[in-house]
This record gives sequence, structure tokens and C-alpha cells, in this order.
Amino acid sequence: MFGKDKLYRQAGFPVWLFGDGAFFRNLWILALPIIIQNFLASSLNLVDTIMIGFVGENEVAAVGVANQFFFLFNMFIYGIASGSSVFISQYWGGGGRENIIRIMGVGVTSLLFTGLFFSLAARSFPAGIIGFFSDSTAVQALGADYLRIVCLSYIPTALSFLFSHALRSINKAHVPMIISLAAILTNTGLNYILIFGKFGAPVLGVTGAALATVAARCLECGLLLSASFRKNSVFRARWEEYLNFDLAFVKKTYATILPVILNEGLWGLGTILYMAAYGRIGTRALAATNITGTVQNLFMVLCLSIAGAALVMIGNQIGAQNIKRARIYARNFMALTAVVGLGLGLLIIVSAPLVLSLYQISAGAKSAALHILWIFGATYGIRQVNLVMIIGIFRGGGDVRICLAIDLLTMWLVGVPLAFLGAVYWKLPVEYVVALIGTEELIKFAAVMIRYRSGKWIHDITQQ
Repeated sequence: MFGKDKLYRQAGFPVWLFGDGAFFRNLWILALPIIIQNFLASSLNLVDTIMIGFVGENEVAAVGVANQFFFLFNMFIYGIASGSSVFISQYWGGGGRENIIRIMGVGVTSLLFTGLFFSLAARSFPAGIIGFFSDSTAVQALGADYLRIVCLSYIPTALSFLFSHALRSINKAHVPMIISLAAILTNTGLNYILIFGKFGAPVLGVTGAALATVAARCLECGLLLSASFRKNSVFRARWEEYLNFDLAFVKKTYATILPVILNEGLWGLGTILYMAAYGRIGTRALAATNITGTVQNLFMVLCLSIAGAALVMIGNQIGAQNIKRARIYARNFMALTAVVGLGLGLLIIVSAPLVLSLYQISAGAKSAALHILWIFGATYGIRQVNLVMIIGIFRGGGDVRICLAIDLLTMWLVGVPLAFLGAVYWKLPVEYVVALIGTEELIKFAAVMIRYRSGKWIHDITQQ
């Protein structure tokens, strides 16, 4: 392939992966900006957690608990944006600009209603939401203060998700990458000023962190909308064009989008229940899992970005009716993810003590966090193959219902019951509960491989 087959065979590499120059060229152009953007987004959360960590353990737990509600919201808006991008990537491959605009109209309408619902819920019942996760009075008070303010960022965040995914789907991933850099710089600077009271500002603690997040998210949304509607942009259209959809088109669209929304939303709800189980163990467990969750997200950036690239590249090929190339790309992505996942898992294990040295928390919380990171590192390879196959390859292939079935059956029949059995009934330490939950990934891996080998995951949803 590309005149290099002999060289790669002599080196002992699989030609179908490392000899596919077109695959790696497209992957590099698309995935690198996604990697940088996702890294920036994860770094934003890491900076928030580190800065709040200098204030106190209750503050770390409060922000972590409040962000569980945002996490649930995040899963719903990610589902809408990701489901829309399945259509956009395939329509882009087939040259269907008019339908891209209509899909964006459905997405914007859906996200505005979703953002409004979650914002009103957070403003109206902040104490009840925080109380679901923690019995600590201090954590409840701090978390409610944070949630009342940060919910103002929900609608701008929802729109940012959609336009960021849409730009990626038409191979303009560098645009949201640059805008994410502006957002993280804004958030970090305002965090420093408002949390600690620098440059004459009052010391606001968790309230300052919430205000900084709102400002950064609004800036991000404004810049993305400006970039998306510039002259000659694919998305530049009159509002009536965005709203040029009927009930039949919405039904067709939601036949694909709804399983993705349910997949992400119910997966997010299950993850929140994990946090609720940790909260029953104690504040120290909450602090440890909040910190390790942020660190884990940072390490997941590369494979999550590979998944994003897989969705777009495979979707483009299917939309262009290049089914054979789509299958080759899927095989390449799976092998690449396995190699990267094993390497990063080892890095997590080795770097865990150094990473945790950045946090000012109790020795007990730090010890629990260290063990959790070791468990995560040991299972990282399998986790990332599952992730790329489900939200990248299968979703890019339009196989959204199987994604929903695999994710939810393993989480709700295995992970969630084991979490509460371990935390509430068996009263195990938090690191043991995390290890129990990891069982679901092994079962999920088996299901994913069976579906992949069947070859039934390719669907041209633009023709259905």
C-alpha cells in the first residue's frame, strides 16, 4: 500500500494499519485539533479542581457534587450534538448542504429547550439536587451556592456543543480548538482573581469559580456562533432555512438522535448514581473520586478524540458510499486505540503519585485516589476500545440502537447494582467499589467485539 508494504512487513508492523497513509493523513488533520480542544476542556476542569482544592476539602466535594448535575445535563446535550453530527458527517460526505441546515435547526431547537429545563431546575431546587449526593451540611450549602450561578452557563454551553460538533463534521475541527483555548484562558484567569480575591476583587471561593465558568462559557458560545455564521460558511443561512423542517423530518432525525440522547443521558444518570454511592461512603470518598474523575478525563482526551475522528471519517465514507473504505477505517481505529490505550494505562499508573501531589487533601483521601488511579490505569486499554467502538465507529456507522443497548445493559444490570451493594450493603472502601464497577467494562468489551465481527453496524441513515 502506497509503495511501503515491503518496508512495513520487514519492520514487523501490520501493513493494513501502519501502511495506510491516507488513513493517517486524514486522522492527523481531523484528530489533532480535536485532541487539543478536548485537552483544553479537560484542563479547564482540572484547573478548577486544583484551585478549589487550595480552599478546602469541603469546597472540592461541593463543586464536584454540583458538577454531577451539570454532568447529567452534559450527557443530554452531548447526545443531541453527537446524534446530529452522525447526520451531518454523512450528509457532508454525500454533498447534502440543505439537509445539514435542517439538521442544525432541529438540533438548536432541541438544545434550547433542554438548556432551559436544566437551568430552571438548578435555579429552583439547588439544595435538593446537592442533598441527593451528600449528607454533609457544609457541602450542601457550598454546592447550592455554586449551582445557582453556574446554571446560567447551561444554554450557551448547549449551543457550543452543537456548533463545535458540526464544525468537526465538515472537517473544520481547528476552529473550535482555537475558541476553546480562549475559553480556558478566560476561565483560568477569572478563577485566580475571583476564587482568591486578587487585584482588589473580593475572596469568593466556590462562588468565584461559578462566575468564572459562566463568563468563559458565554465567551466560547459567542465566538463559535460568530465563526459558524461568517461569510461563505456552510452554516450561514436564514433562520427560516434552519426552521424548514416538518414533523416527518423530525421523526426521521430523532429515529437516530433519540437513541444517542438516551444512551448519553441514561449513561450519565448511571454515572451520577455511582457518585451517589460514593457519597454514602463519606466526604473523603467524594473528594477522592472527584479528583480522580478529573484526572481520568484528562487521560481520556486522546482516545475520546480518536472516537470523534472515527465518527466523522467513517460517517463521511458511508455518506459517499465508500463502504469498503469505512470498514478498513474501522479496523484501523480499533487497532490504533488498543495500542494507545495500553500505553496510556501504563502512564497513568506510573504518574499517579506525581499528579496527586498537586492536591492539598487529607492523607486518607489521597491514598484512596492513588488506588483508584491504579485501577483505572490497569483497565484503561479495554475502556478505551469500548469507548472508540461505541461512540466513534458504531455511531459513525449509524448503529445507534446497538450502542444504546450495549451501554445501558452493562451499566444498569452490572455496574449500578454492584456500586450500591459495595458502598451501602457491603460497606467497602471507595477503591474497592470502583474496582467492582469496572466489571461492566469486561462484559461490554465482549459485546462490542461480537457486534463488530458481525459486520452489521454500517447503516446509511441519509437514505433511510
